[in-house]
Order: sequence, then structure tokens, then C-alpha cells
Amino acid sequence: MSATETRLAELVNQHLDLDGPPNFDRSLADSGVSSLNAVAFLKAVGSEFGVSVEIGDLGDDCNLRRIAEHIDAQ
Repeated sequence: MSATETRLAELVNQHLDLDGPPNFDRSLADSGVSSLNAVAFLKAVGSEFGVSVEIGDLGDDCNLRRIAEHIDAQ
């Protein structure tokens, strides 16, 4: 797990109420995250990493792996 993914997992635990450990390949929606909570989470992620992260930048199947890749690309 990369440093970005490790920090994302910590942010998930702080900001999202998932039933288990974060699955980086499962979409946020499939993980039970509402669109409103996903937007709030992405704002927190952007603030933490100092980057812009929007759902539109990540495609239809927004998951933690894509978020990590987006962060690392910036």
C-alpha cells in the first residue's frame, strides 16, 4: 500500500462510516457512501493533500484507488 493509500484509509476511518476496512477497488457508492458524503469526503481529501479532487475528475466508478492515482498524478 502506498503512502497515499495509507493516508486515504485513515481519512476514510475518520470521515466515512463503512462496515469494514476500506476496499480500494470498490466504488464509494457500492461501499454505501451517499453522494453527499462522497463530496464531503473528497473535500476533506483535497484539503489534506492540497489538491483539487472532484467526482467528475474520477469517472463514474469513483473508488479509493482512482482517488489515490489522481492525487499522485497532481
